[in-house]
Amino acid sequence: MQAFEATGTINTAGRLTLDQPLKIPHPGRIRLIVLVEESGSNPASSQLVQTETEASSESASNQLSFDPDAQPIWELVAEISAQVPDEEWAKLPTDLARNFDKYQKQRNDE
Repeated sequence: MQAFEATGTINTAGRLTLDQPLKIPHPGRIRLIVLVEESGSNPASSQLVQTETEASSESASNQLSFDPDAQPIWELVAEISAQVPDEEWAKLPTDLARNFDKYQKQRNDE
């Protein structure tokens, strides 16, 4: 696990608002530890929040989970590209990336 420290405030409804977005490497669930200032300070303006990213599987269908062991997309693309014969690559226009919309339209018109 990694630890990130941030400051924020908790409103009267108990909702937490961070002062700055967390800069974490991937979205996902977190485990939150809230440290409240001792009496004599204004707890509403000086909440200290420490979060730890948590590698957990998401059970809700509308949430994505991060698999740190997954193969990077560029490696998958390289593997698939390596299966295409050189003579097939040679058939592609040299300006395909720059004029993709033009070639896509031509293909759809056929």
